[in-house]
Amino acid sequence: MEGTVVEVKFPAGSLVPKNETGALNFVRKYPEYNGKDVTIAVLDSGVDPRAKGLEIVPGGDVKVVERFDCSGCGDVDTSKLVSAAPDGTILGLSGRVLRLSNAMKAKCPSGQYRVGLKSMHDLYPSRIREKIVADAKLKTWDEAHKKTLAEASRDVADFDTKNPNAQNLPLKEKLIKENLDGTVEFLNACEKKFSDLKTTYDCVLFLTDDGWMAVIDTTENGALEDAVHVGEYSKTHELVNLDEFLSISINVHDGGDVLEIVGMCSSHGTHVASIACGFHPDNPELDGVAPAAKVVSLTIGDGRLGSMETGTALVRAIIKVMELCESGRKIDVINMSYGEHGHWSNSGRVGELMSELVNKYGVVWVASAGNHGPALCTIGTPPDISQPSCVGVGAYVSPEMMEAEYALRQKLPGNVYTWTSRDPCIDGGFGVTVCAPGAAIASVPQFTMSKAQLMNGTSMAAPHVAGSVALLISGLKQKNVNFTAFSIKRALWNTATKIDYVDKFAQGNGLLNVEKAFENLTNYKDCVENNLRFSISVGGNGAKGIHMRQGLLTKPEEFNVSIEPVFFNDKYASPADKISFNVRLTLIPTESWIQCGSFLDLCYSQRTICVKIDPTGLAPGVHKASIKAYDSACVEKGVLFEIPVTVVQPIVVDPKTLEYTSTESISCKPNTILRNFFLVPKYATWAVLEMISTDTNDTVGGKFLIHTMQILPMKYCKAQETQKILPVNCVSTTVHPFKCVGDNILEVCIAKYWSNFGTVPLKYSIKFHGISPLNGNIMHSASGIHRIDLTTLSAEEVLPSVSLKSAVMVLKPTETKITPLTTRDVVHPGRQIYQNVLTYTLHLNKSQEVAFYAPLFSTVLYESEFESQFWMLFDSNKMMVGCGDAYSNDSYLKLEKGDYTVRLQVRHEKKELLEKISETNMLANIKLANALAVDIYKSYNQAIVNGKKITTLAFPAGVTRPIYLATITNEKLQKASFPNQCSWLEGTIVYAKDELGKKCDTHSFQYILTEGPTVKKNGAPKENKNKFEEYSEGLRDYQVAQIAKLDTENAEQVYKAVLKDNPNFVGAHLALIDNLDSNDLKTNLPLTFASNLDRSDKNAAALLKVKLIKVIELADLTLKEIDQNALLAYYGLKTDSRPNAAKIKTQMDKQKQQLLDAAQKKLIALSKLRVIKTLVDSNEVGDDGVDQLENIEQLFGDIGKFIDYNDAKVLLSSIWHAYTLNQYGRMLKYLGKLYEDKLSREILEEQSKVVAERKWPHVEQLLNKVVVTSNPQGFRLF
Repeated sequence: MEGTVVEVKFPAGSLVPKNETGALNFVRKYPEYNGKDVTIAVLDSGVDPRAKGLEIVPGGDVKVVERFDCSGCGDVDTSKLVSAAPDGTILGLSGRVLRLSNAMKAKCPSGQYRVGLKSMHDLYPSRIREKIVADAKLKTWDEAHKKTLAEASRDVADFDTKNPNAQNLPLKEKLIKENLDGTVEFLNACEKKFSDLKTTYDCVLFLTDDGWMAVIDTTENGALEDAVHVGEYSKTHELVNLDEFLSISINVHDGGDVLEIVGMCSSHGTHVASIACGFHPDNPELDGVAPAAKVVSLTIGDGRLGSMETGTALVRAIIKVMELCESGRKIDVINMSYGEHGHWSNSGRVGELMSELVNKYGVVWVASAGNHGPALCTIGTPPDISQPSCVGVGAYVSPEMMEAEYALRQKLPGNVYTWTSRDPCIDGGFGVTVCAPGAAIASVPQFTMSKAQLMNGTSMAAPHVAGSVALLISGLKQKNVNFTAFSIKRALWNTATKIDYVDKFAQGNGLLNVEKAFENLTNYKDCVENNLRFSISVGGNGAKGIHMRQGLLTKPEEFNVSIEPVFFNDKYASPADKISFNVRLTLIPTESWIQCGSFLDLCYSQRTICVKIDPTGLAPGVHKASIKAYDSACVEKGVLFEIPVTVVQPIVVDPKTLEYTSTESISCKPNTILRNFFLVPKYATWAVLEMISTDTNDTVGGKFLIHTMQILPMKYCKAQETQKILPVNCVSTTVHPFKCVGDNILEVCIAKYWSNFGTVPLKYSIKFHGISPLNGNIMHSASGIHRIDLTTLSAEEVLPSVSLKSAVMVLKPTETKITPLTTRDVVHPGRQIYQNVLTYTLHLNKSQEVAFYAPLFSTVLYESEFESQFWMLFDSNKMMVGCGDAYSNDSYLKLEKGDYTVRLQVRHEKKELLEKISETNMLANIKLANALAVDIYKSYNQAIVNGKKITTLAFPAGVTRPIYLATITNEKLQKASFPNQCSWLEGTIVYAKDELGKKCDTHSFQYILTEGPTVKKNGAPKENKNKFEEYSEGLRDYQVAQIAKLDTENAEQVYKAVLKDNPNFVGAHLALIDNLDSNDLKTNLPLTFASNLDRSDKNAAALLKVKLIKVIELADLTLKEIDQNALLAYYGLKTDSRPNAAKIKTQMDKQKQQLLDAAQKKLIALSKLRVIKTLVDSNEVGDDGVDQLENIEQLFGDIGKFIDYNDAKVLLSSIWHAYTLNQYGRMLKYLGKLYEDKLSREILEEQSKVVAERKWPHVEQLLNKVVVTSNPQGFRLF
């Protein structure tokens, strides 16, 4: 528009913010202190060295100097050694013949190669996985498959047009129809298979003069000349593309037994590294904080778990940092923008190793504080571990960031983000050290197809601090100033810029100030405390601070606080330094309600002081304070340590109204936080928060983040909370119901979202309700009627109901094995880590949704005594179909019927601890198709007689009354169709009739099952036989059982001996058939049988014909002994009222099975003879092929009289019959059903051969991929 002034200078410098903390000014002031000589280890999802800004450092050296996947996700078992054949080929584990390239032959004169197999599925982030499949579908599948499917569908339509009366077709036409339908059914199934496609590549590893070389056969046809070749990243810094999306590098472990393929499980790690130290020589405004710093990428996110970190990955990353430091390649800073929430922080194997790394190796560990605010006590783990070793970082947003990154229409004052996690830690310690810019538009991996992306969170604030620490260390190194991780953290704390109007629980000691921190470190470089930290311990549980949050505080309380100096690398610190250490401290409480001694003389020993807190005069709310300890000889250098104090004085609601209402409306601007604490009344189980804007014209209102939380003993902050963004305006009241626990302090946070403009005059109220159960969570069915006593807080209408949604099966270990892990898992110096691998088995009779977890290790990771727990689920072919770790309770897997194996790995360096968990159970939580209800009654007598069920009950306030739950009938349990081995049912119970109460006040409920009596089978009554008859039958049965196992010559001798004593015994005929014609699938699938025939070997064909003719003769003998008409007449009976009906049924069922076995064997033998005649004896004259076809048709018809052709018992005969008629659609259908019954590679390969006959190359390629992926050579590595 004419006259409009266009702003042409984009604020690019705020895309990756550096000015807010003085980092930009610092680099301008000291250009050489730009991260030079500093290495940052990024513990994340993997860093892409090809991303913009991460290729090189100033001067041209590689920026990402090491890449490791510590999770094990990329590991390939390459322990199998093979030798090259004279023709220059090797056999891959996929079964493909791999043709060696000339380069491979030249670099590996020994001809010894290691082979492995790797499914690439887990190396791709989930979104990229979906895109890869979609692209492949578009390029290689859709056009061909749509054409094929359309042709098959037309054939069906044409047949239906010609045969309108489909119900009355003769068998021949029915089979044609079935063939056409089977083709369409198979092609539709292939469409679904393509969507679930997983690509598996052969991997070859060999040793060259320059190190290990890996070859990954991305051609999938064995042409290794065209495959991907890559050397070890540590030596070559090679990064190669497997496709247009994924770039990988490799490492090799355990002398070549393990090939580690390093990908990226998300874009998160690359973005983090870009913020910390990206270098853009052509566009310095986009540089990270420390552009000259180098990066070691340590992937801790496991792609198998969708990028979740595991204990294994964390410990291996720590070991790798130790190893690099020991080798002289010092890691200076760790950035970890990852974490969970711990139930406790005073112990835990992973946390102890993290502290050991900081304390012994001097690495500055920077950790994101978490994105779980605005409620208090939401600090993540890390930084909340047993010792305050980490620099915890909160997220800040500046006006410049709002403008450049978020395109906000106006600038707001700088502030922390609404969602950034808040102090204190649950044990009272400091979690946030400083805050820093928590967003950036920075580089991301190439697989995203994007140059840069906006991400925000404390994940982005932490690398800003890590980069800033790199600047400090770079300057200190070049100035030859001594420092430790302790001195740097103390300097960051003491020099941070406190922002008075910003939430004091979110900013730590303030906004990071790089220039002042450097000044502090250089000015006080010779202070003795630079080489040590002060360990603070409150009370007997080792808390890191004082946290009073246990009800209404009505009297003063005293706390014993221990202070202990800990030197850097304390075990090896100089005794002289320890002896000479002495500091005289001035202790200054920041609030008058804290009292302690004013001075403390501290040497190298633990001292304990008594701190008195008097909360009696404190207003309701939260009160933050500390005791600051200064060196009395040099107060100006800042505090040496602080003892944090947090006191919560709750509001006690009126016991009559059970309600609290704000007295007046409160003006809520962006990031206004209303934080209230309530002492929840006894028996309260839920509460309702109501909010409204008092401005009658405020129809738009505002966006509020509502966070309610209660801290339960030894539970993490998420155990009892709700967190939700809700709109609030004047049009209607916003209602938020939530669950609560009585006699416990509840925090209610109402926070206007940081970027939500405008002011909302807010009024709110909270009201408590409660129906408190006694004995309400577990019911044992063996006890009969179960009583639950309900107590109401106020007058309530009660309408209880139970909904059981899953059945739980207890899996006991079938095997347990403790072994030492490899050199990759040794904590320096020489502390070997061991594993206990527990094996469990499971059989499912039908398709089920199942969640697996080990309750002993469930929901604990950093705080666990064991450093890792990881399980993998395998099908009967050893293909991994699912996995999980500490948080797999609610992760359901869709499983088909079949046999499964679960392997659970638990790790620790102490074998004796691993031995103690060798009997650990796993649970399989099986989702029910339909929820089961439990009948509930008002009285015990009504429950006993299954009388009138409960209706709405009106409970007055404060009254306790019982309800009664009856057991579930066996009929209902059987209809629920869960496995018999299940031990209990799980679900929920609700008591309230009120809709809001029903929505939130749910309680867990377990219904313990009892094992029913053994059902007596309706078998035949046992015949009275004398001992000699029993002996004779036992001898006969034993001989028959051996016939199938012996070589043919001896088998025939035993066969004759059986018939001599038992003329015409059908069992002997069938046993000899099994001996002559193996049940091995390789010899009983038509196209596989045909392809394995040696057409040039007439003698072998002749011998096979003799065997098949003998099989036919034996089958005829069997069929001759069975009266088919009598069988048909028997199975035509509706009822059999004869006294010996059970005995007759047993005999008839046995004869029927013998008939089916003989008919099937004969049909297959006749079909094989036709194949031999066609492929080997095609020049012989004769019309026996016609007779064979007639016999096959006759046998097929006879089989159909007794059993459905789709039954698993006769599927092989159905397959051969379809083959003889060239009805490939039927073949594919029957093969699919056979595979459902038995997961076998041979069946998939037969399907592939059928597809090849139909000339569907795109489907054949798909099936070949499925064959390889579905049939690994062994269990996957942990």
